Amino acid sequence: MGLRAFVLLALLILVMIWATWDEHAHGSEHAGSFFYNSIWFTLLWILTATVSCYFIVVRSLHKRLSVFLLHAAFLIILAGALVTRLTGKTGQVHLREGHEVSSFFDEWTHSRTVFPFSLSLKSFEIEYYPGTASPANYVSIVAVTDAGEQFEREISMNRILRYRGYRFYQSSFDEDRRGSILSVNHDTWGILLSYAGYFLMFFSMLFVLFDRRERFRFLLRKLSQKNLLVVLLSGFPILASAAPPLLTPDSLTVSREQAARLGSLWVDYQGRISPMQTLANDFTGKLTGKTRYRYASGEQVFFGWLFFPERWERVPMFGINSGELKRMAGIKGDDASLVDFIDENGRHRLEPYRRQMYGSNKPEGWLKEAVKLDDKFHLIEMLQYGSLLKIFPMRDKDGKLQWYAPDTDIPAQADSMENVFVRHFFPLYYEALMKGDEASAGMYVDKLLKFQQKKAGDTLPSAVRLKAEQIYNRVQIFSLLFKICLVTGSLCLLFFIFRTIRNTSCPRVERLFHVMLWIVFAATTAGLGLRACIGGRIPMSNGYETMLLLAWLSLLTGILTRRYSFLIMAFSFLLAGFTLLVAHIGSMNPQITPLVPVLQSPLLSIHVLTIMVAYGLCGFMALNSLTSLIVWFFGGRKVDRAAYVERMKETGELLMYPATFLMGTGIFIGAIWANMSWGRYWGWDPKEVWALITFLLMGFTFHNKTLTWFRKPLFYHVFVWIIFLSVLMTYFGVNYILGGKHSYAG
Repeated sequence: MGLRAFVLLALLILVMIWATWDEHAHGSEHAGSFFYNSIWFTLLWILTATVSCYFIVVRSLHKRLSVFLLHAAFLIILAGALVTRLTGKTGQVHLREGHEVSSFFDEWTHSRTVFPFSLSLKSFEIEYYPGTASPANYVSIVAVTDAGEQFEREISMNRILRYRGYRFYQSSFDEDRRGSILSVNHDTWGILLSYAGYFLMFFSMLFVLFDRRERFRFLLRKLSQKNLLVVLLSGFPILASAAPPLLTPDSLTVSREQAARLGSLWVDYQGRISPMQTLANDFTGKLTGKTRYRYASGEQVFFGWLFFPERWERVPMFGINSGELKRMAGIKGDDASLVDFIDENGRHRLEPYRRQMYGSNKPEGWLKEAVKLDDKFHLIEMLQYGSLLKIFPMRDKDGKLQWYAPDTDIPAQADSMENVFVRHFFPLYYEALMKGDEASAGMYVDKLLKFQQKKAGDTLPSAVRLKAEQIYNRVQIFSLLFKICLVTGSLCLLFFIFRTIRNTSCPRVERLFHVMLWIVFAATTAGLGLRACIGGRIPMSNGYETMLLLAWLSLLTGILTRRYSFLIMAFSFLLAGFTLLVAHIGSMNPQITPLVPVLQSPLLSIHVLTIMVAYGLCGFMALNSLTSLIVWFFGGRKVDRAAYVERMKETGELLMYPATFLMGTGIFIGAIWANMSWGRYWGWDPKEVWALITFLLMGFTFHNKTLTWFRKPLFYHVFVWIIFLSVLMTYFGVNYILGGKHSYAG
């Protein structure tokens, strides 16, 4: 009977995998009706829970209190989900100013449910981050009328209205801002049961870790005796003696000094007030994949395209891989300039292919590369027309601070001198450049900076944040660190394997790696600190930042275990290097942007941190298993391979406990956050589903009395890699293939 429970659990995992791909192919509505909301899927969960109850009784788990409570927590969570499924009500209510509403459309029963009270909208407004057009919050003031009595309440992101068993969440709003759309949820008993299960699960997982009778404490004592204890808490420019000229010797762009002065101006970019240096680096990165081009810094490339486009149009700075694209443009080498794509009649060579490039079908082959190239040309066009340069702060007719580009209409109430300054700043500065008049060029930049300070006032970032961002942009520390981590980690792992096979030691080399670990950890910490200072928040709100956090946690684990495990230290280098490499070469966005309103919850930081530590531990287990397999297949006669692989299996088992428990904790914290933010603690989003799949796969490894394959070291190490592939699917596969509300991509 015990084996049947795991067969059913494996079947559920396969069904959920199928469901996520079905959702990707046919949409959420089809996956919901055919899988998640279907009767057969619910019955499959009930059957699995029933068989599991019998398994708990047969195995007499009540004699192992911590394990019994853990399994009971899972059953309570499933019971809460069933109660929600049978009795919960959810839907949306549309409020308009001056109209009372007393019912909503129930999405489960497809019928209208009447409130024992009525609602009306008093006002709706959007709060913005100071000096930007980026929303910081959506706020509805709602009047509740019940039995002749009326009171007002505020509903905003992560701030809900609870009344008589109903909960209302800010969902959307009308374009005229005189209407608000609220999500409605009525599920008293299902949420209580689910929350009780969550907290019992958290308590029982801690109980298992501290229970002296359980295997975790046994492994901890055994491996600590073998000295393999694993701790669970786991650029400046050189100035010449004389003032440099305003232009570079080839007159292709402005000098480094002028570029730096212009780069210190403020600009409204990606919904955040940042130095123009940040915009320039991102611009150059999108064109070349790097933050510089040959001798020119990102700022010099940016201002070169701004002031001297006719010169930069002939610079071969666009890499071309497609042979078809090369033939079309008549390009012989691997690099092309913008002018290569202009024919003798002045027409763009890509123009005849735009229907194919941007049609309904996803472009493939040379068309895909042509789309990317066309995006770069469009970015250059935006710069030359001035739409990227939102550098002039002014108050609009409603008194709201806005940042204007030179190609936009400034407020009508602006005085004539301000109008003249906005229209003529760039022509006057360009004239000073061409004359070599350094004093005038500097004067115009200083005037613009004073204009920004006068108009934007306290909304501008502090001098400390400006300096932090300039250092962060200049050093590009994470682009450097992934190379250092990968090289050092590879050398460290090779040294470990060589030492193990030869049965020798070299303390001096080990100390050298220890010192290197401290240096890399300090540099990573400094980079995260700079990013936190710039953004004014903990850097863990998007895919790029969570990868940085995972790299930092990996290095921290190596620091904490450096005296006990040289191998884990090698793994920390490699895991940090690979995560930074993926962040560097992937399509993750390294830009620092304001948090969207729904992410402004303290539970976000706890949820992300917990999940990322679990991912990090899975990475360590995968590297541990990979090393074991290498030693098993390639170890010489001097190595007792069976004993070595068994010992490494025990290390993996030890790491599996905190990894699994942190994954479970992260899932239920995310569920509570989701319930507080948009009214449902579980929505079968692909990210949620794959996190659950990973968690269930981890659970298989703890049942080696029933599943005897897990007693075999080689099978265990291979299965760890199945778990790690599930982790990769949870993080990368969902983000870049399946999509969903939790997708970080794009």
